[in-house]
Amino acid sequence: MKPLFLFLFLAAIGNAVYHLGQRALGHASNPMVVLMGVYGAAFLLSAVSVPFFSAPGQGSVAGQVLAWPVFAIAAGAFLIEIGFLLAYRSGGSLQWSGAAVNGVAAILLVAIAVVGFKEPLTLRKVLGIALTLSGLALFTR
Repeated sequence: MKPLFLFLFLAAIGNAVYHLGQRALGHASNPMVVLMGVYGAAFLLSAVSVPFFSAPGQGSVAGQVLAWPVFAIAAGAFLIEIGFLLAYRSGGSLQWSGAAVNGVAAILLVAIAVVGFKEPLTLRKVLGIALTLSGLALFTR
């Protein structure tokens, strides 16, 4: 198995665990307190894992942590977390919420890749967008 597929499978397992945890949260908890706990636990897991991912030439820890992409990732993660937390509290379905959000995000990323990064838009990608939209339509019915 190629490492890429192993890493994507790892992300898929994490995504499933994430949605199970989000769906299982109680309605009485303060969403911001929940997020503080989530990020505190993620911080500890990350801190313990640092030695396993160190490589020469990575630069200082402060330089890596204070880079603008870190803040962009943090903002995106925050929006994902609070979006799903509130969606599930509002009756969102575990069956289709994650797939629907990922489908919409995939379409947004294709547009960003084509416009912002000058990646080519092929017929195959256009067909993928059409299939994604069809799948989203089926999920929401």
